[in-house]
Amino acid sequence: MNKGHSYFELLDALKESGCPICRLVQKDSRRYLDHLMYESVLDVPTRMQLMGSFGLCSWHAWQLPSLPPVCSPDTGFSIFASDLLRKFSLLAVAITEGSHQKRGLKSFFRKKASQFLSKIKEQACPACLHVGQFESYHLKELADFIEEDFLQAYRASQGICLPHFFLLQENCSSHPNFPLLLELQLVKSQSLRGVLEEFIRKQDYRFQHKITSEEAKAWRVAMEFLAGKPGIFTNEIGHDLLQRSRAEGISPDKISLALTSFDRLTFRELIGEMKTAKEITLYLKEPLPADLFEDLKRLLRREQPTIEVVVEGFSNIGYLQGLHAAGFSLFYGLGLPAKTIVFLGRKRGFLIEDAELSSARVLRLLKRAEDLYFSLLWRRFGVAVLLSGSIKETDKEKKLFCLIVEGGRLQWCRFKDADTKELPEVGAQVEVFAWEKWNSHILEILELRVLELEGQTAP
Repeated sequence: MNKGHSYFELLDALKESGCPICRLVQKDSRRYLDHLMYESVLDVPTRMQLMGSFGLCSWHAWQLPSLPPVCSPDTGFSIFASDLLRKFSLLAVAITEGSHQKRGLKSFFRKKASQFLSKIKEQACPACLHVGQFESYHLKELADFIEEDFLQAYRASQGICLPHFFLLQENCSSHPNFPLLLELQLVKSQSLRGVLEEFIRKQDYRFQHKITSEEAKAWRVAMEFLAGKPGIFTNEIGHDLLQRSRAEGISPDKISLALTSFDRLTFRELIGEMKTAKEITLYLKEPLPADLFEDLKRLLRREQPTIEVVVEGFSNIGYLQGLHAAGFSLFYGLGLPAKTIVFLGRKRGFLIEDAELSSARVLRLLKRAEDLYFSLLWRRFGVAVLLSGSIKETDKEKKLFCLIVEGGRLQWCRFKDADTKELPEVGAQVEVFAWEKWNSHILEILELRVLELEGQTAP
């Protein structure tokens, strides 16, 4: 049988005290957190995953302070924590504003005890998911290799803890080596019990001086044998946040599950519904149908509702400028559904499956729209801004320029496609259309227009 790196890691773990699988889980956790803090702090998919899980579990979070300074755990965690606190604030404000009266807020939470939690935490701790995969692999390798020279090392070790033995039984009971592992576990259990019995017997004052070092530490060995190393297995207080959040939550990535039953609505009926809505929210990965766009602009001029548009992956800057110029609040989104979603308030939502069909097309009425509304709320990572000012200085090496805007405030900027754009000249009066992203103090410039250059109006 081939022996890879993990085989020798498991063999080394057997030479240490306690459960070798627990030790490898701790080691895998450390590796994951090292990589997370050192290399993935600014990685967008990683940050999205952490926001979905609402950060790390308590066990993994409290391992961060012990990471080496080179990993900058203080800076890395600050970035992640800022994301999570923004998510909490967005949801808390939305829930509060949606329940204007105190009685309404109580009613909102009374419907489902875990209402808030299900909207905050949508998936498991990513470190636990990562480590769990390796844990299963280590257990499988233990079963595979136990009959070779590995067996001698295992007999000399303290063996695996009972919680990991139970996991082994659940996943590998049909393995041909499982009977041998069961036999070994029983032998180690009986041996440990014998040492504990001796320790208990020698508590009699007549024999206390005969307690050996092995007997004195047996209670700690038994503790790990029965419960595993600290933090590996959860407590039983009942704080199973993941299970409780999953019971009520809905992921925007699995939006099709919300469409198992739906009513239908035509575009004309949707426009009629919009006329009475105070708040309209759209999530787009492609341009809106032209007729709907025009109807929304007319609606904004007449009824003046709040219209928020969240977009992802748009390369047509002119279209984004048109949305912003129309008076829509324009947001930069990540991880949005593939199809266009329209919300009227937060309790009614509609899906547009094909933006190219005629105005006679129908929309699907989303089931559990409010759950999806809150799940998508934190997918906003920036807002579109239109600023004007003068260029104070440039940094050609970093491809940045500094803009003096209204009130004398200094704002550093970088073109979205910085490699193909030339920096503006110092002193130029410019107007910029940009994303103000919430994870950066540098504006991402989509379009720059020179208004005046060295006292002369630009042509």
